[in-house]
Amino acid sequence: MSATILTRHLHSHGLDLVTDTHKYRKVAALRPLNKGSVVITSRPLCNPIIFPTHSAQHCETCFRTKDSDSSTDSGASAATGAGSGRLELERCSVCKKRYYCDRDCFTVAWKGWHKWVCHDKDMEDLDYEMLKMIVISIERLRNGAFKESKQSVVAAATAAAAASHGTGEQESLALSEYVFSTLMGHEAISDPAQISKYREIATKTREQLIVAKFPFKSENSRGEPPSVAELMRYLCRFHCNNFSIHDSQLFTMAEGTFPIGALFNHSCRPNAIVMYEGQTQVVRTLEDIAVGQEVCTSYVDNGVQRAERRQLLRGKYFFDCLCPRCGEEESGVTTKKAGFRILDDLIEGEHDGEDGKKVDGEWLTKQFETIILPGARSLQVAGPSLQPPTMINRSSFTSYLIHSMVPLIQTGVTEQEYTERLFEIYSALQTTPHCTPKPFTTTVMTNATSFFNTSLEHQSWALASKIGTFILALYLMIYPRHHPLVGLHCFTLAKCLWNDVEGGMTSVRLSHEILKLSRNILTVSHGRTGQNGGLVEEIEAFMRTVETELGS
Repeated sequence: MSATILTRHLHSHGLDLVTDTHKYRKVAALRPLNKGSVVITSRPLCNPIIFPTHSAQHCETCFRTKDSDSSTDSGASAATGAGSGRLELERCSVCKKRYYCDRDCFTVAWKGWHKWVCHDKDMEDLDYEMLKMIVISIERLRNGAFKESKQSVVAAATAAAAASHGTGEQESLALSEYVFSTLMGHEAISDPAQISKYREIATKTREQLIVAKFPFKSENSRGEPPSVAELMRYLCRFHCNNFSIHDSQLFTMAEGTFPIGALFNHSCRPNAIVMYEGQTQVVRTLEDIAVGQEVCTSYVDNGVQRAERRQLLRGKYFFDCLCPRCGEEESGVTTKKAGFRILDDLIEGEHDGEDGKKVDGEWLTKQFETIILPGARSLQVAGPSLQPPTMINRSSFTSYLIHSMVPLIQTGVTEQEYTERLFEIYSALQTTPHCTPKPFTTTVMTNATSFFNTSLEHQSWALASKIGTFILALYLMIYPRHHPLVGLHCFTLAKCLWNDVEGGMTSVRLSHEILKLSRNILTVSHGRTGQNGGLVEEIEAFMRTVETELGS
């Protein structure tokens, strides 16, 4: 396996791996990529590790979910011909820690990896288990024990996910292993304490593999597990390149190593998003990407402040972000910020509440009750730029952002048009007087989100609708317009509005408009096929219910 094979694989997906002075290398588009299209799919180097808190809810082999509809669950069910009904999981009778949906999945797991880790006391430790899984996967590939039968559950599910998302070559495990060997581990600049921990884990893992009598038969291994130094390199690469695997609702439930996916660099204003179909990683575009343009995903939550993002990126990935939002600051040089560089100054702020008092429900209710929900028709047509309010508070901020940005998404304007309007808003928020505390900081967003969830629990639909609309305004200010978090929040907000009896048919009409917004966003981020596409179908089914009530 060589760089030539990797180049051919990427070219088949319209991508190229280009050397970069600052980033080492980057993935660029060889052909125009339309928003909502699949850039590439990536398979895990080894079976991902489901978190202990989620292990009883997912089959370890195919990731199908307990109590899901076995007749519609994608990939594995199609491969096994599973019938209709709710999916039941059975746990391994030995370790009692891993669960499987049927005998086929258990057999794949047992022969592939589980029998070598089933008795381990360290099974609940992510580092130990992932290291063993990587070693086992690579050795089985090298010694010829790995046979990816087209009839196997995992192979069929992976192939189905890849086939539904594009025409490029499917990724082989041999290619995954090669790409993994080229990833940066940053051993030389890692924290000495962390390196010491890795050495301890590597030493113990090597001893356990010897005791377990795992068959190291390949020419590379010569009957011995990898050296402690090599195992440490595996750990470093894993920690600098691993992914948190989430479901269609963005709830994380596992971690895995996806070498092809790790080739994509980070941006705090990404033009692509990482999603998952079972164990298959799917990289989708959030905006149109031109020939030669770099394809970037995000390694961290774009909704946190600059200092926290920098700390996360330096601590885990060992780089300083120079994306359009972060930019490059020259020491001792003061320049006027523009574009996305303004955003972090706007959202910075640690205070919420009145005169340093603790924020409580009564005070928050007063802040959000003044918000006036937009009319449905006002969100349907994009008009000229709106004049900013004379004073920015939570109510005027919400109205300004929602009326300015939602129509642009609904009418599908270009990214350039959308971004230009967003920059106008940033400049206006920067110069217009605002109340105290500043109403659009991440601290305010955190408190609003918590209060929104509390209002949902209490079924306070009218109040929740106002808080949810305020949060939507914040999301549109901070996140890319087609980010799945924005679309998912719109779906929740639409349900609040539909349940708001006080708002009458006005709220129902607004619910329908927000559902359209949610569908437009999630069609880009989730697509219409596979498990993720099921969410778009759910939204459209709810839209039909609302339309029936509206009599349309």
